[in-house]
Amino acid sequence: MSDLTIGIEIIIASIIAILVISNPVSTSAIFIALTKGMNSVERRALATKSVRYSIGILVFFSVTGLLVFQIFGFGIGAFRMAGGVLLFSTAVGMLNPKDSGTEAEERSKDIALIPLSIPFTAGPGTIVTVVVLMSEAMNRFTGSTTLGALSTLGVYIGIFVTIFVSFNMMTNSERIDRFLGEGGRNVVTRLMGLLVMAISIQFVINGVMDILPDFARVLSDSGMLV
Repeated sequence: MSDLTIGIEIIIASIIAILVISNPVSTSAIFIALTKGMNSVERRALATKSVRYSIGILVFFSVTGLLVFQIFGFGIGAFRMAGGVLLFSTAVGMLNPKDSGTEAEERSKDIALIPLSIPFTAGPGTIVTVVVLMSEAMNRFTGSTTLGALSTLGVYIGIFVTIFVSFNMMTNSERIDRFLGEGGRNVVTRLMGLLVMAISIQFVINGVMDILPDFARVLSDSGMLV
């Protein structure tokens, strides 16, 4: 299989991972609750402001995320495992969602940033996913420049596809809510929760595989592994 084919598969996987974990459906639901009484122009302006925040946050962490490893002195394996645990808890929340009205009670003066951007469109789970995917892309440069470049491109495409979908979900939230209904919204959210859970488990597996060589070396140096 060529690097181009593998790269395209990685791009698609990155888009799906970021989009699913961001969960634009939940953003749409909270947007409806927070914008009651607003007209369509006000809703669109609020959605535009929110996605600008989200783009800035996700691009910032995609660029600076790797500095976290250097500052705190831990490896990518530990971060992947921590990210997997965080995403697993996110998935549990998606499979057992809280009432959107309850979440909407905690409002900020600037709801474009909190809660529409954080923790919905660019929440902790999405940030972790972007950082981990970008670190994997950087690692691929050692084996293939083409594969590394395509992997990096996939992360940014994933970010902008997620922002585009989230924006349209917010601006068309009333129409989408009428179409899905409460039952349809719950089904979509739970399906996304299952996908997030699978992704989180894979992150943990990748993290374990990363630390196994170091763990084996420590055991060997201590004489516990012959």
